[in-house]
Order: sequence, then C-alpha cells, then structure tokens
Amino acid sequence: MTQKPEKCFVFLTNNFEITGLQVAMLYKNRWKIELFFKWMKQHLKIKTFWETSENAVRIQIHTTIITYCLVAIVGKDLKI
Repeated sequence: MTQKPEKCFVFLTNNFEITGLQVAMLYKNRWKIELFFKWMKQHLKIKTFWETSENAVRIQIHTTIITYCLVAIVGKDLKI
C-alpha cells in the first residue's frame, strides 16, 4: 500500500504573537461557527432579533433551538 501525501494548508495572519497551530485552530473553530449559522439559516426561522445585546441574542437563539427540538420530538411521536 502506498501512503497518501499529507495535505499542506497555508493560513495567513497579521498577528505575529501566535503560533501557526493557534492560527489553524482559530480557522477550524471559525469554520464550526460558520456551519452552525448555516444550519440555523436552513432550519430555524429567525426573521429578526428583538434585541441585539449578546445576552439577548443568545437567549433568542437558545429559545429557538429548544422550540425546534420540541417540534421535532412531537413530529416524530406523531409520525408526521
């Protein structure tokens, strides 16, 4: 068996205080956030936020996710 060559990624930053591994982890975590917001846009119907403070947005997102889960559970129980 032949080994596949390792992939090489290049990450650019103007922050010279952090290591290359830290830059890669920042990109990785940012990608997780992007995927979460993509999922939110596709599944949750949040038209507008009533308040825009960090705490208010968190509460509204958590409430919407809880509601989505409850509707999914009821839908599964009713087989619809």
